Amino acid sequence: MEFKNKILNLCNVTDVKEIGGVLMNAVLKNNIDFFNGYNSIIDDTKDWLQALWQYYEADRVEKKQDYTPKSLCKLVSVLANDCKSVYDCCGGSGALTIEVLKNHNIDNVYVEELDERVIPFLLFNLCLHNTAGYVVNGDVLTGKIKKVYFLNKGDTYSSCEVVKNVDVTKMMDIAISNPPYNIKWEPPLPLEACERFPVIPPSSNANYAFALHCLFKTKKRAVLILPNSVCTSAQDLEVRKYLIENDLIESIVTMPEKMFEATDISTCIMILNKSKKYRGRVILIDSRKNCTTETREQNGQFGGKSHTGRTYKKTYNVLSDDNINQILDAIENSKEIIGFSKVIDNEGIAENNYCFQPSTFFDIQLDSKENHRSYEDIVNDLNYIIRMRNSCKLVINESLAKELNFDTETYKKAIENSKENTKNIKAILSLDLLSDDYISFTKNKNEICFKSNDKEVLSHLFKFFIMRWSQDLDLLNTMENRFLAELRDALIPDLLSGKIDVDNVAAENM
Repeated sequence: MEFKNKILNLCNVTDVKEIGGVLMNAVLKNNIDFFNGYNSIIDDTKDWLQALWQYYEADRVEKKQDYTPKSLCKLVSVLANDCKSVYDCCGGSGALTIEVLKNHNIDNVYVEELDERVIPFLLFNLCLHNTAGYVVNGDVLTGKIKKVYFLNKGDTYSSCEVVKNVDVTKMMDIAISNPPYNIKWEPPLPLEACERFPVIPPSSNANYAFALHCLFKTKKRAVLILPNSVCTSAQDLEVRKYLIENDLIESIVTMPEKMFEATDISTCIMILNKSKKYRGRVILIDSRKNCTTETREQNGQFGGKSHTGRTYKKTYNVLSDDNINQILDAIENSKEIIGFSKVIDNEGIAENNYCFQPSTFFDIQLDSKENHRSYEDIVNDLNYIIRMRNSCKLVINESLAKELNFDTETYKKAIENSKENTKNIKAILSLDLLSDDYISFTKNKNEICFKSNDKEVLSHLFKFFIMRWSQDLDLLNTMENRFLAELRDALIPDLLSGKIDVDNVAAENM
């Protein structure tokens, strides 16, 4: 509230929505006095412009805007290692890039952001830190560009100008990103696939679309903040398989929940590396307990008097410098620490169906105070297996099934037991466990079919079915064409000789 009032006064406006226009004007005119005025009203404890935008303007519904907390920014910056240039995908107000600028000697940046409303905040933040490079207002996934800004390093602050274009193939030393999570997108058709997408992520979410784009834009490595579901989600299986088989994943770090301002979502850090130090293996880290807590107070600002008169307290998980250093040490030295980090070779991950949730690979320590993984983690893993099994459903006539030696009663009992387990888990743990739905018996005579039983996941079994069906179809088509040709050759002499009168045949059939 105090900062909001100060910046409203500095901008000489009365509404937060007017601040962006003033910031853009200051950037394009290189208003040194305004930059100095802004520096006089802030301290270095946090990114105040990010906080202002997050609270008043962030679009949580459509654009999934949850801007990156400071300790996660610090971790990403440390994991960036030595770099001279940085690419920031979905840069927001610039928090990730600014943290990298503080800790590395960066020559130039390349930041992309879709929301033109936050562009003034992004440009102002970068100019304030005397940054050189480009800011692109456009859609990362489609490649459509609205406007390009060029930042030129000055004595104290950057100058900024609008330019016509930018080299979209330009690659940087490091790519960083905290993209919007789980948004739907329109992937290119297989024949339209470009170099960015050697394997095409599903339309149901763009998490790996952003990851592959970042991999394309970096010379060395990409450090990404992604939802934890990318480690196990069935719809992303083909992308995970590609990354493992091409030895591109350096490390996966599970982060604590409750780190963001507006969501409690569980996230992970994914490090992709084109030139890994430790080839053929992945360093898996569970940092959910490697954190500290912080309580923040905030006065209510919207609604009636009962709301605005209250002070709210919220506890967040944050990473201390020691927490960050422990993560860095485990990655740089490929170090195994019981309950915290484990090194798994690519073959081991492949055997786990290309799932790389760190906690699933850790040995249970029976002498510890807590001798099991979280219930949620276990249920999530169970749901993954059940969903994969359900994705290919057999529907078969019950009598036919018995003729084929199916133990129908055992299958029926297993399905009922699964439904009962779902109810019990919901009642005891308040968690949603999927029920088995991979077989059903009908009375329809001789009916037997395999159904794709999931709107998002296509079972790998269908690939074999389709391949065999296609091969059989090709064979039958070839045989059919041979007999049609034989029939044609037999008909031609009889038609030419008049032995078969086409007109009479046609008239008889009318």
